[in-house]
Amino acid sequence: MNVDKESKQTEDEVVQKLIIHLENNGWIIDSFCLGHTHGCDIVATKNKIELVIEVKGARASDNSPVKKRDFFDSGQIKTHFGKSMVKVLEEMHKRPNSTFGIAHPDDADIRKAIGHLVSNLKKLNIIHYWVKINGEIVEE
Repeated sequence: MNVDKESKQTEDEVVQKLIIHLENNGWIIDSFCLGHTHGCDIVATKNKIELVIEVKGARASDNSPVKKRDFFDSGQIKTHFGKSMVKVLEEMHKRPNSTFGIAHPDDADIRKAIGHLVSNLKKLNIIHYWVKINGEIVEE
């Protein structure tokens, strides 16, 4: 299977597109992380509500020190999803009055690996964001 690497968004690309979407919807971005910076990927506020979002990508950035392949396989996608869940649950413990989300690129491989699981996030009051390559965002 030959996949165009450029159609696979990095985490940083997803963060940047989601920030634009949030700002366009009245959110103020308090902080965000790019690269291998530790912390919450996006923290935003609107009407005294804090929104904390964990973001994943479909491939590593070209300058990643741990990059081994052009894009993530289904095992890596599931592992990253699990890590994002743990991160959000940890943040829920630290910030009990905040709202939480997880964002992924709207990517066929990611949808195939974890798409059927995303609807379960609503049960945990976690918003899911599918980020399209053109910057359009679909919230679930």
